[in-house]
Amino acid sequence: MQGWLTSQGIDEPLAERLFEPQDWNQQWEDALQPIAVGPFLIRPTWTETPPPYANHTLIQIDPKMSFGTGYHESTRLVLRFLPDLVQAGDTVLDAGSGTGVLAIATIKLGATSALAFDIDAWAQENAVENFVLNDVVDQITFREGGLDVIPESGFDLVLANINRHVLEAYLADFAGKVCPSGHVILAGLLQTDRARMLAQAEPLGLHLANEATEGEWWSVVLRKAET
Repeated sequence: MQGWLTSQGIDEPLAERLFEPQDWNQQWEDALQPIAVGPFLIRPTWTETPPPYANHTLIQIDPKMSFGTGYHESTRLVLRFLPDLVQAGDTVLDAGSGTGVLAIATIKLGATSALAFDIDAWAQENAVENFVLNDVVDQITFREGGLDVIPESGFDLVLANINRHVLEAYLADFAGKVCPSGHVILAGLLQTDRARMLAQAEPLGLHLANEATEGEWWSVVLRKAET
């Protein structure tokens, strides 16, 4: 191995370090503790609700291999927007749903139904498990794949916490999926992406309605123009 590294121009010597046997799964579980975001308390099933948050809306998430625990700034930004946007009876599209945490949150706020999709094969099993945990399995449908598995349109709210490249590719489709006066929330973006994303949204009839930052991360609420 050292010879191969040298041939690649890497002259640093190899060093070995021995680790004592550890319960890595237990360490992972210990690291995931309840987290309060806006009106929500997100916690894995192996933890208890802290007394100060007993009146928060509980979302139980066992993340496994999927993204969406509330520990990332982009997830928290979207969750904080939702209470002011979700209305009773709304229909929701959750793009790149991961654990399903955002779709679950919209149902907890009164949305009638949500359609979630993700290209990650791990996400379907994990998301459906979380739908069951939160008693929303009858209100959320999950489909594995990209936006091509979603022929429906007319959603009141479209959520997309992914990354800039995917959001740019899907933005026109999101504009076509959301109903007039509906909203699109984009996250997974850096503050440096703001001008670029807004410039692409405006010609599609998606106008800035709200925005927020946390650390280096930026999220935006876009309102679809009325026809």
